[in-house]
Amino acid sequence: MLKPHSFVTPTKHSRNYQITPELMLWRSVIVRTILDAMDVDIHAWGYARKVIVKEAKEWFDENNEDFDLVCDYANLKPYFVIKLYKRIKEKNNKKLFDNKNLNKFLLEYLCTFTEEQ
Repeated sequence: MLKPHSFVTPTKHSRNYQITPELMLWRSVIVRTILDAMDVDIHAWGYARKVIVKEAKEWFDENNEDFDLVCDYANLKPYFVIKLYKRIKEKNNKKLFDNKNLNKFLLEYLCTFTEEQ
């Protein structure tokens, strides 16, 4: 389990920035949606699964108010989250994440950012 106090800003600045439980929650929402868009670890089948994947892919749009709001709550810029999603999708297409805990990896990665600069 990830612990919020274990994430401190890796930047040169000496701000004592820590990931709060609220930031962890909203960043987890982003990670879950990335996984849904990539059809990873979805506990649904058939048509319901297709709908989850389709809606998750459509969610990554800077014109989507819900997406912008979640990014704001997560203290991340929407363009950065979209860029990350595209990179992860590209790497997954190359099967670089096979047999890896992508959920944990993505959440830990997102929690290394105080915010996208």
